[in-house]
Amino acid sequence: MASLMIKDMYLGKIDGYNEFLEYGQDTCKGLFFEFPNVPIDKILDGTTYYIFGNKGTGKTMLLKYIESKILENPETNFTEFIRFKKDVDTEQRNQLKRTAVPSNSFEEVIESDIPTDISLNCTLAWQVYLIKVIINRLSQTEYGVFDRTDDTWIKLCSLIKAVYGENNAADQIKKILPKMKRGNLELNLSDFGKINFDFEWTDSSKTTASFSSVAKQIIFLYTNLKPVENTIYILVDELELSLKKNKDYQRDITLIRDLIFAIESLNEINRTQNYNVHLIATIRNEVYKNIISKGMEINKVILDFGVTISWEQKGGNIRNHPLLKMLEKRIHYSEKLAGLQESTDIWNTYFVPTIGESKLPIENYLLDQTWYKPRDIIRLFSIIQKQHGQKSFFDQEIFDSVRKTYAEESWIEFEEVLTAKYSDAEVEGIKKSLTSLALPFEIKNFQNNIDSNRDFFEEVETLAKNRKTPHILKDLYEIGVIGNYGSNPRFSFKGDTDLSPTMPMTIHYPLIRFFKASLPKRRKR
Repeated sequence: MASLMIKDMYLGKIDGYNEFLEYGQDTCKGLFFEFPNVPIDKILDGTTYYIFGNKGTGKTMLLKYIESKILENPETNFTEFIRFKKDVDTEQRNQLKRTAVPSNSFEEVIESDIPTDISLNCTLAWQVYLIKVIINRLSQTEYGVFDRTDDTWIKLCSLIKAVYGENNAADQIKKILPKMKRGNLELNLSDFGKINFDFEWTDSSKTTASFSSVAKQIIFLYTNLKPVENTIYILVDELELSLKKNKDYQRDITLIRDLIFAIESLNEINRTQNYNVHLIATIRNEVYKNIISKGMEINKVILDFGVTISWEQKGGNIRNHPLLKMLEKRIHYSEKLAGLQESTDIWNTYFVPTIGESKLPIENYLLDQTWYKPRDIIRLFSIIQKQHGQKSFFDQEIFDSVRKTYAEESWIEFEEVLTAKYSDAEVEGIKKSLTSLALPFEIKNFQNNIDSNRDFFEEVETLAKNRKTPHILKDLYEIGVIGNYGSNPRFSFKGDTDLSPTMPMTIHYPLIRFFKASLPKRRKR
């Protein structure tokens, strides 16, 4: 039976959004592997609307798949996809944050003076923005979701227009907040015609009103619309965290926290008023954990309306592991697109059965190379595809040849994550301190590595002065760089919550050679 060349396999892109752009919606829909623990039907009916997961677990792919399911009925379903990595620039993030600053001046607030604490509240600004997106999206249609002849709809549209200006498709998502001065909005009464609004006017001529009073009026009008048939879904992809500066990172944590509350508030209105409006958002686990650590009352909301993407498997046949089933589906779909007969067993058709002197089954080997995220599988096979596209069989030589590149690219992502907490110099110091460790190691061994390198490397000296060794190891464990060594290794991505300081430690398999660490032969991969 003929088999595919590796270059002809639709193995995916590191970024789920880029995968949709390159492959197209129909192909991505065919490639998508439905998560075992994610109830698609409950997301579509509005029962579940927060999707949590670590970076690289497939949140964007899931959201785009949900969008494709919704658009199977384009006559009755409307969608709007909000992608903050692209659509929210730094200035707009800061502008959103400034609406929460208790100050009499809006334009004169200097960014360096804006507090980064969790007490800031941007929920009202997010609610206004999301209502604006809903109204502007529906304004492109003639009928559906709300009664367009109703006075309240007409009044709300007029107010949105007066606040934001004309509805421009190019600015529909990108313009988060209107222009303000000293926390107030300038409104032209001629825009309203005979419509009267009861605002907190800040001048005798009634041309300037406080943002909060206008926002509350917008929410009040939205609450009193008349629903009709048809449905609109607002799909909110995760706001990419600013990792290079801790201050910006904390700002983004605050913004996402209040976005969660804004979505909850609007969805509660939608449920109470029987609106066919669903707001769905993907959120990083680290953001959720950060919010919880600040004492925010969000647990009930998350437990009632959220789901966490998990690629773990507890027992059973290893070939049924979700990551391997995802890979299997992509290869089968690629065969179908190429007009080939579907392989009865892709593992026999395309893969060497075992790897290494220990004869480790290929399925175990592949999972050992990951952090239980689809992005890891896609990264590994994308590298293989670039280097060995003309081949049609994944043998040991192929896997050996891409180890170095795969480890380097994986570490780059970990560096990005670490920069949320550590300076660039400190991250480089961590890298140098992990290099040449003898595995397994204890806290004192890692400390010795730091001490022996600090006089030679400035970055290690910076790390040693600013950070405590146990804290560094805890952070490395949390992101999956290290784990506890033993017959059943413990890693955070396997669901083992905390590092055990009394147990020996090890570096996760894919990074061992990258750090030139020595490993006992019996555990060698």
